[in-house]
Amino acid sequence: MSKTKSQKLQPDQAESKNVDLPVPEIGELLLRLRPKQARKLLRNLDNSRLLDVLGTLDPSVAEPLLDGPLRDRVAQAAASLDTEAAADLLAQAPGSLGQDVLTRSPENKRLRIDLSYAPDSAGAIMQHRLVAAPQDWTVGQLVEEIRQQAEVIDKLYAAYVVDKQGRLTGYLKIRDLLLSPADARVGDLARHDPAVVRVDTDREDVLRIAKRQRLKVLPVLDSEEHLVGMVTSDELRKIERAEADEDMKIMAGLDPEATSADGPVRIMRSRLPWLAGGLVGAGIAALVVGSYEDALTEAAILAALIPIVMSLAGNLGIQASTVTVQAMSAGALWTGDLLGRILREFGGALLNGAVVGCLVTLGILLMSSLVEIDRPHALAATAALTLIAITIQAAVVGSLVPIVLDRLKFDPAVATGVFITTTNDVVGVLIFFLIASSLYL
Repeated sequence: MSKTKSQKLQPDQAESKNVDLPVPEIGELLLRLRPKQARKLLRNLDNSRLLDVLGTLDPSVAEPLLDGPLRDRVAQAAASLDTEAAADLLAQAPGSLGQDVLTRSPENKRLRIDLSYAPDSAGAIMQHRLVAAPQDWTVGQLVEEIRQQAEVIDKLYAAYVVDKQGRLTGYLKIRDLLLSPADARVGDLARHDPAVVRVDTDREDVLRIAKRQRLKVLPVLDSEEHLVGMVTSDELRKIERAEADEDMKIMAGLDPEATSADGPVRIMRSRLPWLAGGLVGAGIAALVVGSYEDALTEAAILAALIPIVMSLAGNLGIQASTVTVQAMSAGALWTGDLLGRILREFGGALLNGAVVGCLVTLGILLMSSLVEIDRPHALAATAALTLIAITIQAAVVGSLVPIVLDRLKFDPAVATGVFITTTNDVVGVLIFFLIASSLYL
């Protein structure tokens, strides 16, 4: 059925006992239904299609849809699968579902091990179904094995070679299988320089290794070097999207676990700490302004320039820190060129500050011809020098803080949120009043 036709389905069709749609279209339809109707649709699917649909949904969407009866049904169906299929399914499902499945099959040691991996580790996201052959197999045997496993192999990028203990010794590309004689031993043909990750490798590091090596899949080894799974190209794309989403939330001052399905209490809990942090920063900026109360009383026009200073400082800091965070995420941060990077930021900030300072200077001089302004040239010079100083300060600090946070084992994306904005607001206002006290008052 075409996508256009599926969009014309009415919500009350969710109660139909014969939901005959491709799995991806059922997933799209669920997002167009109200939660109550979406649950009815899921209840009317047979177990196999229910599990398939669940595998296409983002965990943040699946979690609120799985009420008690549906959760029990999904857990029971998943427990009946073979270990590898169940582990692959649970890698895409809400984390709490795994414990429900394990409760129904407590003797499944392999599944218990898989569920013990940290949520953001390679072990938690790896797929178990892969092509692996002993070293003494021939190419013909391996090709025949691939044919027999065709139904369970989704995409084939490489075939792995293992020793008698199941330890990875190398891999074969598809071209190796096509161009080699059928009686050639795979152990002799194997490439012995595979890029690998361990089960406890963080998913962000997995993505960085895959990008650096230009790989579509990565084999996963346990602590004893046994081949236990692989991170697929689909999973790598999900990691990239998840990391980008997480950084975006942090940069916006949100909890990384926040979702659109959060209730009022969870929204309050996830956002209040960041709002409180911003409030503290704003309070410090207010104290700085208040400490120059006499200066504002003597020259009230200075108050009109404060929003310009705070806005420019915050925006420039976010721009510089965002570039640094993105370079770090992509593994493209050239630490050997750190001094050159700072000098380039300094030069760019100097040019930007000079341009903005000239614009504000022209604005002040123009305003002085329309309304009376005390010593407009001194005020213009104060504004211009302030804007140049804060652009340099904000750019340099914004580019360095993410690196410092990363060295201190903090998420560098924090730098682009409330932290940088608040810091630059406070420092920018302080610089402004110091220059104003010297040149204008």
